[in-house]
Amino acid sequence: MRLIKNFFHNINDILLAIIIVAIAAGIIYWRMQIILDYPKKLAEEQAQQTYEQQDQAEEEDAAEAADSKEDESEDKSEDESKDKSEDKEDKSKKDKSKDKSKDKD
Repeated sequence: MRLIKNFFHNINDILLAIIIVAIAAGIIYWRMQIILDYPKKLAEEQAQQTYEQQDQAEEEDAAEAADSKEDESEDKSEDESKDKSEDKEDKSKKDKSKDKSKDKD
């Protein structure tokens, strides 16, 4: 009888230890997956922020380029109008000088 009693006590202790180890391993594995997934989550968030910053920078660059094109077109139109007015002045001066030369004749 003592032999059966000792056998059940030994098995019971071993079974209890195995159950405790299995529960601990399950909890550790469950938490390790969460912990190991965390760097991936951080990397994805950082990549998303980087993409957003790049998009903002590209939009700002595009806006600046559009502004500079407008400025250039305004400068060109101003230059063209100046050139036209100078041409008109030159023509009027030439016409006046021709008129004077005709009057002299």
